[in-house]
Amino acid sequence: MGEKCTNLKVLDGQDRLGRPSTYDLPPKNMHVLLQLSLLGLILLGTQHASGAAGPSSNCRRRCGDVEIPYPFGIDPNIPNCSLAEVFDLSCEVRDGALKPKPFKAIFEVLDISITHSTARVLNYIEAFCYNNSTSSMEHLGYHESQKGGPTSVYRLSDVENRFTVIGCNALGIMSDFAGTGYQGMGVATCRNLSDLVDGSCAGMGCSQTMIPKRMYYYDTNFSSSVNTSRIWEFNRCSYAVLMEAAAFNFSTSYVGNTTFNDTHHGRVPMVVDWAVRDAKSCDDARRNTTYACLSSNSVCVDSVNDYGYMCNCSQGYKGNAYLPGGCQDVDECSNKNPCPSGGTCHNTIGGYRCSCRVGRKMEDNTCSPDIGLILGLLGFPFV
Repeated sequence: MGEKCTNLKVLDGQDRLGRPSTYDLPPKNMHVLLQLSLLGLILLGTQHASGAAGPSSNCRRRCGDVEIPYPFGIDPNIPNCSLAEVFDLSCEVRDGALKPKPFKAIFEVLDISITHSTARVLNYIEAFCYNNSTSSMEHLGYHESQKGGPTSVYRLSDVENRFTVIGCNALGIMSDFAGTGYQGMGVATCRNLSDLVDGSCAGMGCSQTMIPKRMYYYDTNFSSSVNTSRIWEFNRCSYAVLMEAAAFNFSTSYVGNTTFNDTHHGRVPMVVDWAVRDAKSCDDARRNTTYACLSSNSVCVDSVNDYGYMCNCSQGYKGNAYLPGGCQDVDECSNKNPCPSGGTCHNTIGGYRCSCRVGRKMEDNTCSPDIGLILGLLGFPFV
């Protein structure tokens, strides 16, 4: 394999996507500054939780249009706004936006789910484009980083994400040599644009590859050994990005121009799994004073993506299991009646029960006439 153009992706990293034309490499001192700033972010992102106290009432819980639920926080100067520094986010206005948005380093946070222990962030698209000045394919943009380390609370979701490669004769390589040792490839080929089909991402102009569990960063390469001489006139750029599979639908317009990058403004949704990782499992966590499941109606669940644990509300409860009293009883009777036809719903703590009106009884999940009661009322003896 020939020379590779490399981009390193980490959740606490720095990145910039260049324009799909000629570009200028940043000076060496810029790389040094980036590395120093990133090292600080990494050290910040790998500290363990020091305690599991409830948050202060002075903490903000929204940043712009995004809710920031505990254990996350956006007020690092107020004690206990987050469970630990690893859960701190910044809330700021960037790039001329009209309102503040939450960020984890360079990654804009779209939403955070307490129920599923996931977060959606915007990940940068990587481009491999034909450079008119050098008459060759070159990687656009730069990325300087260090690996974040296994103590980061985040893992790349192997369920929700796919390594997506777009282009003709494009070979994208995704690797994690310093972590899991994984290396995967995405190959997208085509002879001409007429070969492509909207909505199809099975290798013709587009490919998607699953990733393994336990990944907290990845290294993206474009192989320059692939022969692009026959297709560069109609396919000047290829793209590679780890992104949320549900957010992607291939369009033939993505090949041959910069539509894919331009439509998404250089960033697409990516899903990360998060967990409390100051303990290997729930069994270990329960023995620690830092145990994070503070609600009395909560359960601890082992992380399914590497070590650590999450806190969920017990069945029949909803809310935030990381807060004292955060899990509240669900009134199953308030919306749609879960009882069979003719039944009456009675809410109970952590559940509900169903009853039938007088003269009927519950049989086979339905309220049927109570023949015994009717016969008794009519005076017929039981045999």
